[in-house]
Amino acid sequence: MKQFIDYIESVLPDQKGDKLMFKFKRKVLDEMNERYLEVSQRGISNQKVISDLIISEHADLKAEYKAYYEKETSAAKEKRRAIFNVAGSVIYIIGLIIVYLAISFITQNWAQSWLIVVDGILLWVAYLLSLGVCKISSMRRIFHVFARVLLALDVMVVTVAMFLFALVMSGFSRSWVIIIAGIAMMFVADGAYAKITGQKFAIINYLIYIPVVATMLFIIICALGIVAWDIGWLLIIASLFADICVMYASAARNKRYKQEVIDTWKEN
Repeated sequence: MKQFIDYIESVLPDQKGDKLMFKFKRKVLDEMNERYLEVSQRGISNQKVISDLIISEHADLKAEYKAYYEKETSAAKEKRRAIFNVAGSVIYIIGLIIVYLAISFITQNWAQSWLIVVDGILLWVAYLLSLGVCKISSMRRIFHVFARVLLALDVMVVTVAMFLFALVMSGFSRSWVIIIAGIAMMFVADGAYAKITGQKFAIINYLIYIPVVATMLFIIICALGIVAWDIGWLLIIASLFADICVMYASAARNKRYKQEVIDTWKEN
């Protein structure tokens, strides 16, 4: 109807070359016309009444267009990002193989050059996992558990890459401590994620993770000879004390919050 067109054009003036706005206008006009037919079949015969009713359903057309614009441009960005990641991955892997073969033929050090491909692929996998973490984190909180799983895998993949590099390139006899450190970092990363995203009952994670990380740290520093084994175990005792401090601080914070609520209620 012409009345609908006039209303749409008055709120959203024509902008030459703006295909997205034209598409939105066409969509809204089609919806209005369909709505007009629907309402007119319900016994209302006054054309102006029906038109005014339908226009009132789109009272904030600018806000509708803003939401539509954000949705459409977001989808386009996601599509471009996906194409970039696929193309970039293919180029990266091909480049990785070329570099591996070139260095291997030049140096004839095939016993170590394979690490280029293996570590390169592991870092690529870690990148993909990080994309998954970011994507799932933007979704509803119920899905965040999957992001935490991917984050743990991400940390361990990077850890394995570092372990292989230390073992193959340096021949470090105690390179296994890197795996232990990776496990500790996995718990640290998960605890940080729980804190940043405001996960419920995150304190339970902290109480479990603190002694676990302390145990891993105890093994690392003692295995590397930084601290003697008969002294390093005190780190575990210290972690239990830290747990007590965390519980006390949490209880004090909850008590203070409850008191503030009670005081506010009394004031009202």
